[in-house]
Amino acid sequence: MSGKFTRMFILLLLAGFSTELFAQAIRGKVTDKSGPLPGVNVLVEGTGKGNVTDLDGSYELRGLPANVNLTVVYSFIGYKTERRVINLKQGQTLEINVSMTEEVSRLDEVVVVGYGVQRKRDLTGSVVKLGAKEVTDMPTPSFETAIQGKAAGVQIITGSGLAGSGSVVRIRGIASISGSGDPLYVVDGIPITQDYFIKGNSGAMNNNPLATLNPGDIESIEVLKDASATGIYGSRGANGVILITTKRGKTPDWTFNFSTRVGTSSPVARPNMLDGPQFLQMYKEAWINDGKVGVPVLPGGVRWEDALNTNTNWVDEVIRVGIKQRYDFSAGRQTKKYDFFAGASFDGNQSYLTGNSYDRASIRVNGGYNITDKLKISANLSLVEGINNRVDEGWAGGLGAAMSTALPIYPIRNPDGSYFIGGTNPVRLRELKQWRTQELRSISGITITYNPIQNLFINLNTNYDYMNLVEDIYEPAELLLVTDRVGDSRRFQNIINNWNTFLTATYDWKINDNNKLNIMAGIEFQEQARGGRSYFSTIAGAPFWKAKDKLDNRQDFTPEKSRFGSVFSRINFTNKNKYILQGVIRADASSKFGPENRVGFFPSVSGGWIVSEESFMRYNPVINFLKLKASYGIAGVAPPGNRDLWRSSFGIDSVRGYNGQPILYPLILENPTLKWETSQIFDMGVEMGLWEDRVTTELSYYYKYSTDVFLNVSLPGYAGFDNFFDNLATIYNQGVEWVVKSKNIAKQDFSWTTEFNIARNWNKITDISGFNEEAVSGGTNDTRVVLGYPVGTNFLVRFSHVDPATGRPVYLDINGEPTFEWNPANRVPAGRVLPDAVGGITNIFRYKNYDLSFLFVFTIGGNIYDSSSKRQLGTFDSDGWNHRTDQFDRWRKPGDVATYPRLTTTPETYGTGTPWINTTLWLHDATFARLRNLTIGYNLTPEAARRLKLRSARIYFTGTNLLTFTRFIGLDPEIARDFENVTDRNMSPNITYLTPPQERTFNLGIDISF
Repeated sequence: MSGKFTRMFILLLLAGFSTELFAQAIRGKVTDKSGPLPGVNVLVEGTGKGNVTDLDGSYELRGLPANVNLTVVYSFIGYKTERRVINLKQGQTLEINVSMTEEVSRLDEVVVVGYGVQRKRDLTGSVVKLGAKEVTDMPTPSFETAIQGKAAGVQIITGSGLAGSGSVVRIRGIASISGSGDPLYVVDGIPITQDYFIKGNSGAMNNNPLATLNPGDIESIEVLKDASATGIYGSRGANGVILITTKRGKTPDWTFNFSTRVGTSSPVARPNMLDGPQFLQMYKEAWINDGKVGVPVLPGGVRWEDALNTNTNWVDEVIRVGIKQRYDFSAGRQTKKYDFFAGASFDGNQSYLTGNSYDRASIRVNGGYNITDKLKISANLSLVEGINNRVDEGWAGGLGAAMSTALPIYPIRNPDGSYFIGGTNPVRLRELKQWRTQELRSISGITITYNPIQNLFINLNTNYDYMNLVEDIYEPAELLLVTDRVGDSRRFQNIINNWNTFLTATYDWKINDNNKLNIMAGIEFQEQARGGRSYFSTIAGAPFWKAKDKLDNRQDFTPEKSRFGSVFSRINFTNKNKYILQGVIRADASSKFGPENRVGFFPSVSGGWIVSEESFMRYNPVINFLKLKASYGIAGVAPPGNRDLWRSSFGIDSVRGYNGQPILYPLILENPTLKWETSQIFDMGVEMGLWEDRVTTELSYYYKYSTDVFLNVSLPGYAGFDNFFDNLATIYNQGVEWVVKSKNIAKQDFSWTTEFNIARNWNKITDISGFNEEAVSGGTNDTRVVLGYPVGTNFLVRFSHVDPATGRPVYLDINGEPTFEWNPANRVPAGRVLPDAVGGITNIFRYKNYDLSFLFVFTIGGNIYDSSSKRQLGTFDSDGWNHRTDQFDRWRKPGDVATYPRLTTTPETYGTGTPWINTTLWLHDATFARLRNLTIGYNLTPEAARRLKLRSARIYFTGTNLLTFTRFIGLDPEIARDFENVTDRNMSPNITYLTPPQERTFNLGIDISF
């Protein structure tokens, strides 16, 4: 029995182990071009089976299922992922040897630069590249807003919650005052029209010339920051350059893409205005404080008894939940003979402001054809229509009115159903006034490339940027309160034709194995012509876009034209693939200057040393890449607009004419010696890759000294002219930037990457040619040019405290002594317009087919001037402004320690005859952090996509502006009010005045490729 039992035990034991001994398995070796590759992850999808190659690159996986298709995945940081599909028979052991290839290094990535491309490795300048996904990962009013927080040294302030609103973009500070401070935008080689003041600031909104650019058409954006990178654009590159490259066909087979996104819009914050009972209580308190008796006399002629029965929430009446929708379809292909891309898109963007929307429809066709092996022709064609259904906002009405002169004691309608007209009624204005802006835009170009001999490329590029902007406003007789006409219908049409042509020749010369030379030279000519006309009718019963036969009383605008002519060259020399030199020279001639100073010269030189290529660094276990670089150059700025500002200019007054004839009156005094602004720019930086690029970082320092800076100064009345435009100031900027990108976790099923950037800028005006602070101001925005302070410093009387005994505000005089008197002579530079630092941090998580990403943007330091709060938290004056609940913290009796003074209806209590008192009480800390974007997505597996006959598919949810952390007591710490002119735009980016806050959006989207 014992022997038999022993034999049975052995048989059972063998049977138990048979599944392991004879189970299916795979084994093999993983190598690269240098030999065995240890540490490679080998994973069989869907089984939980995995292993890592040993020091010999060998691996083995056992216990795999039989007779089913299995996908074996080989992955390793820095190498392309390999996949093998197998089907094991019962008991089979299969040997699979894999050779892995390195991924294209980030250093071999091609970066678009002016009039060409370069490898990132060979760049000596400071350039940031953003891909298509980084531009379209969230809905924004305009594409440039998507750059925020993703490029070090680029400060972007989103304008407001208005649909299609623009942003203030500043690259490495601000070096202009009365010249343009915005970067140059170049689309497929075309320096585009980017005038924010075509329509002034009508309705508390500036025109956004970038709103018609469809983000879905963008393949990449390069931000050029230093003289080495921007120097090739000479006079137009002093404020940085943003290069936009649109999509082209990329795959040998036809690829079709469809994406759609639907979402909602609401304000990031609602104003905390007084309701009816609160308003009446505080108004009565102010009335009593002033020693008045009897029933208070209310604004708008409203009786006290009627006010007690009225409590209109004007904020609810002017906002809504806006609906957003976007549809984008494209097709593309690339073969040896041709490439082709076509796309069509519609973007319907309702803001949360009732009646306001921006709809954009666009078509783009890009293509190229190889006529011969040496001759190619390509074209970029686009046509966009943008329709902005406008509403008055800010100081003009709408939500701005709900935060100011639309009092809660005002009804919307009278008992008989007619509109209330005794005071501000934003509902009446919105429902009766029709206002639309229609923009037709085409940015197109043709390029001919000729390759006569090896390594020589000649490019002829001709481009055309056409803008036709039509603004229609209709106000019926009911709104105008007139009986002598049907209604006023007005049309203002602006047409801008922008031609640009350049010819370049580029030669790549490999001198020997160690030395390479790239030479590019070119010429360029640009002409921009602006004209337009206006129409006016008093007999139209509808706006012009609905009643086109009523176009009478036409008046043509005086045409304006400007021309640029340029020659330029760039030389790049590389020695031993580690020493790099670059030289750039550009000469620009502009019709905006007089004959003596028409031409400006703008050279730059830069160099780089790839230290990691040296023998002593080649096998460093930590640092795999190290590059030092530096550059120096001179850039320039031309006067803004199309008008030749060196000539005197005059305005036309049709009202105060003689016998019905308009008269001319002087505006700007002639200055034939006007010359270019020039900036000397120095930049140095270090780039590093650590642990095989597991961590990459870049640290930069720059210094910019700008001379002959334009000032549009006010002249005394006896001069006969209002203003004088001259080179009168000097400004310096310096700063540091730091960027870190880290692959925190990089496994097959799970990865986590982080990108962080932060930048600090110092700015100071060092000369204003003896002019005082009143010579140049930031429009009505309480900023001035002050020697020794940054561009656009707040100029205010200092507020000290509220006197506990009397409740009166206490100010500081020019010597810092307390006083009850507010006196403009006591104004001093106050606050910091520019923040201490700006930046962003992005985290991206991927788990199998899921992804999660979020972007925080932040501003540290600086100040916001809440200009409207001087009325919302000031006196209850006869102009009739509603107040904010912040004013609950007010003085009410002797001994109170309060933030705000006692209530009064007499402005003299505040020390002056006007309630518009500019003090530091309205200056606030601008520090904030904001969850700018949160996205959660799911990607179909390749197998599931194939079953649906798709290349790929993704569904995602994204939210914008979900959280804001700030101590600012106003609505939004990141908004910029409308601007009066270029000077105002440069000097007052920290001012808010009844500005609609940004929007919070929730969106659901689908991307499909087939």
